[in-house]
Amino acid sequence: MNFKSLCLVFLAALTLGACSRDLTRADATPWLQSKAGTPAENISGKWSTGNGVGANWGEGNFVQDGSGFYGTLGAYYVEGTINGEHLYMALSSGKKVYYTARLNRLPDGSYAGKVAQDAIIDSAGRADDGFSLMSMRRISR
Repeated sequence: MNFKSLCLVFLAALTLGACSRDLTRADATPWLQSKAGTPAENISGKWSTGNGVGANWGEGNFVQDGSGFYGTLGAYYVEGTINGEHLYMALSSGKKVYYTARLNRLPDGSYAGKVAQDAIIDSAGRADDGFSLMSMRRISR
């Protein structure tokens, strides 16, 4: 490989590296704000993600303030919004957002939906690729 080719490969790798960056809370906040609406219920309290569809994310403890809520879910800090019977959440640690979720309220009062890693769940081009499932049921208020 000559010097010119080596430089082109280096520049291409540098460009690709600059394009891929971590999703941050600053990225997730406008998405959450755009999803806020009138909540159908107050979700403050303890929630469990075990015993349902999807992975066990741990216990959730949330405090609701209007259409927004915050708290923890397992090892993650959660910021979220509620619109009717839909929850939108960003799961983070520090400034990095690891997951975003869109959950729908079920007839039994639990929530279930999709979680995307390192991306906004319902952003363009994210339809159904690379998601996992989450379900939550209330333990106590």
